Amino acid sequence: MIIETMTMVEFEEGLKRTQTIFIPFGSVEEHGSHLPLSTDTIQAYEVGKKAAQQIPLFVAPPIHYGSCRSTSCHPGTISITTGTLKALMKDIVRSLYAQGMRNIIVLTGHAGGSHRMALQDAGEELLPEIPDIRIAVVTEYELASREGK
Repeated sequence: MIIETMTMVEFEEGLKRTQTIFIPFGSVEEHGSHLPLSTDTIQAYEVGKKAAQQIPLFVAPPIHYGSCRSTSCHPGTISITTGTLKALMKDIVRSLYAQGMRNIIVLTGHAGGSHRMALQDAGEELLPEIPDIRIAVVTEYELASREGK
């Protein structure tokens, strides 16, 4: 269930089937001269859309911005601070929780260490704040290393 294409009524009906949501995080950064700047976002979003074809799952609109320390000097890269990234994830999760979501899967297509840790920290900070929520923060590379062999 792709949230950005759903109506309010479809969203409410979907909550009767699942309270699990997939939130794709990516980045806008250089990937050489042969790949689009949003490669990380595109990959993470596609993983979510494919998963939603197989199981009842909401897929949130992708988050295109990330912390891109090592590539920030390259043309086209748009980087946000880790503090902004953490705050963004926490606000999104709180809003989704208020809408009825209880199981949160954050998948990041961007493998930057500070980016990954900001998302992980945000998830860990939300757990004691919201008692009946489950949050998983993973990279697509972690999934591929386990499942892609």
